[in-house]
Amino acid sequence: KELPSGPQSGTALLNIVDVVTNWVFAIFTVLTIIFVLLAAFQFVTAGGDAVKVGEARQKLIWASVGVIIALASKGIVPVVRTIVGG
Repeated sequence: KELPSGPQSGTALLNIVDVVTNWVFAIFTVLTIIFVLLAAFQFVTAGGDAVKVGEARQKLIWASVGVIIALASKGIVPVVRTIVGG
């Protein structure tokens, strides 16, 4: 069997990268919202317990990592477009 051919032009490659990065952006945005809500709930219900407050802080840190990854995924398309020349 022959292997399926990949994108035949720079525009096709950019379209594929754009679709993938849109999915990554959407997934990480949803995960970020969930983590922020969980962290907020944990902060409110911690009752001054240092361990629970620390866990909530960790969730907020991971939420910020999710935001950074989501924003970075949106920046990939212009970089690839510049490299490919599309």
